[in-house]
Amino acid sequence: MMIRKTFTILSLLFVSLAQAQLNNSWIDYNKTYYKFKVASDGLCRIPQSTLAANPALANVNADYFQLWRNGSQVRLFTTISNAPLSPNDFIEFWGEMNDGKADKQLYLNPDFQ
Repeated sequence: MMIRKTFTILSLLFVSLAQAQLNNSWIDYNKTYYKFKVASDGLCRIPQSTLAANPALANVNADYFQLWRNGSQVRLFTTISNAPLSPNDFIEFWGEMNDGKADKQLYLNPDFQ
């Protein structure tokens, strides 16, 4: 009986540790994130007017912007540095459509499309 309880406790401990290694482990819950959907792979540009539509992003220093995809940071280009974007400025990056890579382990046949 004691072995069964010990095994159960250890199993629960291992399961809880395994869940800590999820694809979203990069998220800092003290920060705010915004999603921009990409329709096709290629060079993407977000103009200042799109950012200014959200008051929280209107006056953010261009150096503070970060882009993340599947838990990894993606390089981005801003037309200005160390200042908020002006009406003619933009953010540019190489965008890729969602490929479902993060969910691949959830399926019996991950090659099924």
